[in-house]
Amino acid sequence: MASNKKKVLVLSPLHPDGMALFEGREDVEVEVLTDVSEENILRHIKGVHGIGVRVATISRKIIEAAGGTLEVVSRHGVGYDSVDVAACTDNGVRLAIAPRANAPSVAEQAMMYLLTLAKQVAAFDPMIRRGDWANRHQVQAIDLDGRTLLVIGLGRIGSRVVKRARAFDMRVIGYDPYVPADKIREMGAEPVSDFRTVLGEVDAVTVHCPRNAETIGIIGEAELNALRPGALVVNCARGGLVDEAALVAAIRSGQVSGAGFDVFDIEPPAPDHPFFAEKRILMTPHSAGISLEAAKRSAVQTVENILATFDGTLDPAVVVNKEVL
Repeated sequence: MASNKKKVLVLSPLHPDGMALFEGREDVEVEVLTDVSEENILRHIKGVHGIGVRVATISRKIIEAAGGTLEVVSRHGVGYDSVDVAACTDNGVRLAIAPRANAPSVAEQAMMYLLTLAKQVAAFDPMIRRGDWANRHQVQAIDLDGRTLLVIGLGRIGSRVVKRARAFDMRVIGYDPYVPADKIREMGAEPVSDFRTVLGEVDAVTVHCPRNAETIGIIGEAELNALRPGALVVNCARGGLVDEAALVAAIRSGQVSGAGFDVFDIEPPAPDHPFFAEKRILMTPHSAGISLEAAKRSAVQTVENILATFDGTLDPAVVVNKEVL
């Protein structure tokens, strides 16, 4: 006898706060997979109504193998590079994201990089550990106070970076062609229609936009060379937004004095990636959005989006392919 329950496939375990939302839902049955290879997903996908996904790839093959029952693919975060959006749309499947989940965490990471680079933590820490106290004057820290920060991309994360940078008394210039100038001013930033015209005033730049044809290489050799000498560069968004080879060259020439990267063009980066040879480039393993709090928020919204789909209450704002609504 066929079950009337909605079947949910969770690909990689979610934080217990998210899984707890399934409790008491007698109309929903949940299966969690730790092996998230395409082969294993295909073994379990038949008749599934909802997918909660962290890092697995959701291919057209998987979507179509559900057999027409699939209603929603709910991403644990805001990126959806690993999901075949066209296949979702073709099959009437909603692709939902968790936009409120990691924005505070990533904004804090960007500020962490700006502060760590400005205050030369990476140079001072090994200095004191080797007992080299007397030479501390050979390393020059700077203040963020009074410096000019360019924020490219003023969505959920970029707007929070503006707020945090303003708290450090930075001058903030904001660029986002999809956000009205008055909204940018309300955030506390000076709007600019072409960020390349103001690069000569910029002491630091941080990018917070998606990776697409419009944004790949948005900070390249020309842009790096146009910054104020000794500028700082931060990328906690997506790999490829800042040209990696051009950044290494700018670091080696001294045009850029330091950089902070949470993301890479190819992830994980190869063992011989040129960043590894540069002490002035600080790196984290695409971990800005996976703090404890972000993990909780991501898990909760991932499950909320699945249940809201079943209940007919899914917020259109979290749906990537709105044409299926």
